[in-house]
Formats: sequence, structure tokens, C-alpha cells
Amino acid sequence: MKVLEIMRRIKGFSTPLGGLDWEAPVPQRAVAEKVIVFLEDRRVLTMPRAITHAVGDPDHCVASVFQIRETLTRILMDPDTGGEVAEHLKAMRAACRRFLNSVDHDHSAHQHVHDLEEGAIFGAALGEFRAVIGIQLGVMAARYKLELPEELAAILPATEADDE
Repeated sequence: MKVLEIMRRIKGFSTPLGGLDWEAPVPQRAVAEKVIVFLEDRRVLTMPRAITHAVGDPDHCVASVFQIRETLTRILMDPDTGGEVAEHLKAMRAACRRFLNSVDHDHSAHQHVHDLEEGAIFGAALGEFRAVIGIQLGVMAARYKLELPEELAAILPATEADDE
């Protein structure tokens, strides 16, 4: 048994003279799993784009992207988050910023999409956002051998087999 495995199993020890407790670091795979669980419930990622426009509520999408960005930032601030998983989370967070910059310039007043041009801008920004998140999730899932829920798997890049 390796030292790291032993440390993961034992969180401290005591002696008559005192004790020592520590918290074992969270493996990067566990961080990736946590992110996937959080993102699988984000409708901005899982709801078909056509329905998003039909609902006519881009405010909900913008609010959801804000929440995703805030959650990713919180996870990145955790000292246990680092290495390769942090790079994926930073790329996802950058996608959030790009989306918000594209559809909501002042980040305070959300405007409804009324005309065709604004709808096209919103749709393109949403498509780019989902694509970047999908790529990052796909690489993370492959790297840490994780299964993606069907809803999130739908935003993975298409393969040649999908095109046929």
C-alpha cells in the first residue's frame, strides 16, 4: 500500500501526549465528478437551443451562466483543486465570461431578445458556450475515466458517425 493511499484512509492519530489530525487532499477525479454533477442540472447546457429561444427567457440563461461561473470560481479557490482539472475549470470559466460579454455588456441589466439580430447574437454565443463546455467536459471525462450523463453528452463535439 502506498503512502498516499494510507494517508487517504487515515485522517489522524492520537498519543497520550497529543494528537495530529489532517484532511487528505481531494483527488482531482473527485473534483471533476463534483463539477459534472453540478453541470448536469444546468438547463442552459442541457435544454435544446430551439426550446431556449421558444421559451423567450434569455435572462434565465444569463443567470445560470453567472451561477456556473461563480461555482467554478469557488471550486478553483479550494486549495485541493489544482493540476489538470483546474485548467479545464479555468477554460469553462473563460467561456462563461465570453458568453456574458457577448449577451450582457454591463452584466447588470438583462435584456430580452426581441429582434432577429439580438436573437442571432444570443444563439451564437450560447452555441459557442455549450461547445467549449462540451469539449472541456469530454476531455475531463476521458482523462479521469468518468461517465457523462446523457444530457451533458449531448453537448460533446459531434463525430463523423454522428454526421451520417
